[in-house]
Amino acid sequence: MRTQQFALVNANILTMDAHESVVSALAVDGERIIARGDRDEVMMALPAGAPAYDMGGRTVLPGFIDVHTHVEFIALSRHFWHDVRGLSREAILHQIQSKCEQAEPGQWLVFQGTFGQDLPSLEELDSVAPANPVAARWTMHKFVLNSSALSASGITSQTVAPVGVRLQKDNSGRLNGVIEEGWDLVAAPDPAPGEFAEAVEETLRSLFLNNGVTTVHEIGRSTAGIRALRKLSSQGTIPRIGLLLTAAPGHQPLASAADIAFQGLGPGFGDDRLWLQGIKIFMDGGRDGAYRSDLVEQEAEQWGLLTRLYPTLVEELVRASQAGIQVCTHAIGDLAQEIAVSAIERVHEIHPDLDHRMRIEHFFNESTDTAQLERLVNAGGIAVPNPGFVFAEPDDPDRRQPPGANKYALKTLRAVQGIVPGNSDTAGAQPFTTNPWFTMKCMLELKNRNGIPINEAERLDVMGALRGFTTDAAFATRQEHDKGSLEVGKLADIIIIDEDPFTVPAEAFDTILTRVTMIGGQPVNGTMDAFSQAS
Repeated sequence: MRTQQFALVNANILTMDAHESVVSALAVDGERIIARGDRDEVMMALPAGAPAYDMGGRTVLPGFIDVHTHVEFIALSRHFWHDVRGLSREAILHQIQSKCEQAEPGQWLVFQGTFGQDLPSLEELDSVAPANPVAARWTMHKFVLNSSALSASGITSQTVAPVGVRLQKDNSGRLNGVIEEGWDLVAAPDPAPGEFAEAVEETLRSLFLNNGVTTVHEIGRSTAGIRALRKLSSQGTIPRIGLLLTAAPGHQPLASAADIAFQGLGPGFGDDRLWLQGIKIFMDGGRDGAYRSDLVEQEAEQWGLLTRLYPTLVEELVRASQAGIQVCTHAIGDLAQEIAVSAIERVHEIHPDLDHRMRIEHFFNESTDTAQLERLVNAGGIAVPNPGFVFAEPDDPDRRQPPGANKYALKTLRAVQGIVPGNSDTAGAQPFTTNPWFTMKCMLELKNRNGIPINEAERLDVMGALRGFTTDAAFATRQEHDKGSLEVGKLADIIIIDEDPFTVPAEAFDTILTRVTMIGGQPVNGTMDAFSQAS
């Protein structure tokens, strides 16, 4: 398409506005929608001769928004690491041995597994990789190193773990190779900048744009990754990127909350293709490092990996809120979540009229009641659970964390909070969650990888799932005035699909294909060549 003045007609346009309006045509001028309705109405808004593309009844939706993901890690796992997700321990060891035999002595090798997988031990890794540093990752939160990797990284039993990191040991006090929340300690070299930028671009195009994602909120991992995103965004070849910088202490810290708040790096820093969305704070670790009340009776070394106390978080959130910066706090364990909720309540007490929309990531993946959620909502905060995680839940209810919790209570969340923000939150362990259609399938079914129902009573309907990646995600990222629905004045971030999602069975949702993805009225994935121009 050579012009940004055009109409889409003869379409099933799900506008996702507050009235759930469905129209047959819309018009775009520049980067924004200027009219919608029937064909005659929208053509009157365009100059004579502007093209009108006949959709042939196909469905048109707002571009999808992913509120939380880790593109850099996905790119590393796809292009530079070795995929062992789903393999048995024996098959993993065979692959590691084969790769080591092909590698130079001393060359690093990283293998990406997934949640709860049976990965090899340090001793097993040593037996097949005696001359190479090797890392096998469950997730970004937990991995195992062999002896060569520990040595190359300078990690010994005398190493004092940084705040929020755990170096696991065996009963004799020796390192067993398992590290939680400490990928920053690993000396595995990064790829060359040019190769890495190509990998980031391929990942954003094939996993996000190809599936209709027009805005990605990325948790920055490195300055090299940010440089790559800046270059790619200026070329217009990737989705819009809202960048979140992790505040120390925490994974890949790139800033402190005070630095961002007091150096003018607040709202408006950047442009509509790449901007600073906010700050990410890790209150605790992943599933095994969650700060939970049922662990505090044990020795302190076995507690969840708390990074800061309540007064520190309050100070960070208050400073950020005064600077107009959104904060997304990672909190999985019930005690970490209590600290986060209480801190947001304190922000609300200090600034009762402020629309801060402080978020708690992973909140309401598990719950016992709605009391804490109601406190969060009343204080102006937002819970952001991860419906795609249901895929990795164990078949046995007794093995789900924490035992007896209500898992992924999405219907209840929508009733109390009003939104269920869509996100993939993957760093390579589950790359398929980058496809919103897959994660919406999880919302609709709430089943694990083996088809076992996890919480059938809490499933969303199709409209609820679609809202997760459109209006809900726009509100959760404070972008509802520009994105999330197809309304006059909003950005023309648009996707075209062949099927009406309301006619697709839940179990087939992940088979829906996106024909065209537009950003600001320009096709960035797929073309309009297949659509005839209406006479």
